[in-house]
Amino acid sequence: MCGIVGIYLKTKKFEKNLGKMLSGMLNNMESRGPDSAGFAIYKNSNKGEYKYSLCINDLNFKKFKTDILKKIKNLKLNQYSDHVIVKTTEIPEKFIKIINKEFPKVSIVGYGHSIEIFKQVGNPKDVVKKFNLESFSGTHGIGHTRMATESAITTDGSHPYSTGKDECLVHNGSLSNHNNLRRQLKKKVINLILKMIQRLLLDMSLTVYQITTL
Repeated sequence: MCGIVGIYLKTKKFEKNLGKMLSGMLNNMESRGPDSAGFAIYKNSNKGEYKYSLCINDLNFKKFKTDILKKIKNLKLNQYSDHVIVKTTEIPEKFIKIINKEFPKVSIVGYGHSIEIFKQVGNPKDVVKKFNLESFSGTHGIGHTRMATESAITTDGSHPYSTGKDECLVHNGSLSNHNNLRRQLKKKVINLILKMIQRLLLDMSLTVYQITTL
């Protein structure tokens, strides 16, 4: 059992209050997920700039800042407890490769042009205070409170999950039949490909027939 909240602001004047609104919503979901909590904030930003949400765990922030500036130039770093938002023009392929190779203890929580993701174990009210969620502004946000049922209570296991550039996923319940779903989807994809090949061969045959009958 977990709790999911989300808010999309259509009126610009309310954007400065996004964090306050989302904080109250997450706090109210405490009973549905007391083990961990997380949230994603979307805000307008420079399209030529990427934002990377990192969890540095028990690393010293000042040392991490010094070390990463040796690997990548022109960075802007903002610390929120054990999370860091890195702003840079470095493309994801290169940035993620550097982090995985040079900083194995650092977890990449999310990335994109507008998304910022924060998550941690603990009571949702404590997580909200830890990241000072009330101070955040933005256009929309999504949050999750987790009650672990089948896996360990860890930061990596907390939601939201990053699923791609400026994308994240939260869900309620466990996907216990994922292997069956994967097999079904694979079968459907294979059948679709076979149908496409058959159609292509038919079109090619018709084309050849038309040419030979001219």
